[in-house]
Amino acid sequence: MHWREKELQKVLKTGKMTTTEIVARVNMSKATALKYLDGMKEKNLVNGEEIGTAKIWFLKNEEEIVEKKIKILIADDDKNVVNIIRYFMDDQYEILEAANGKEALGMVFARSPDILVLDIMMPEMDGYMVCKELKEHDSTKNLPIIILSAKASVDDKLKGIGLGIDDYMIKPFDPRELEARIKMRLKHIADMD
Repeated sequence: MHWREKELQKVLKTGKMTTTEIVARVNMSKATALKYLDGMKEKNLVNGEEIGTAKIWFLKNEEEIVEKKIKILIADDDKNVVNIIRYFMDDQYEILEAANGKEALGMVFARSPDILVLDIMMPEMDGYMVCKELKEHDSTKNLPIIILSAKASVDDKLKGIGLGIDDYMIKPFDPRELEARIKMRLKHIADMD
């Protein structure tokens, strides 16, 4: 952690503060303070809320971070796809990633994601095999799976549906639609509980 971040964190331990209050207590300009606060927000260390024209900053505690973040596992060998999803959804969700099918399986069992966004064409083990494996285990058979693939034929979709997937999206994709489908899937599960 940068020394300026440590200084900001120390000041915020006393409670919620506006940017102006923070700047009055640290030895840095408002622009510098905002730069580091925004960086700390990206790292999930602080959060901010706007009240009128003022921005209020506060530290996040560990329980808050763990409780609120829904874990999405993105299994895709194309790093660009992972980066697009991460860029678009990282502030609301905890994004986990796997570069191939075997890694995806390991991540599902090790990290227990809430939902899996799965590519079909991946090295070592394709998405269909991953689905088949997950549906055979009691602990993972109900994990929601959204296929996100360049394979657009009806046969590909039917094969996925036959394996018990929850949704199928075709690349190229709009991250807003993917997020809407993830929310819809998770809401459906919450409604069933």
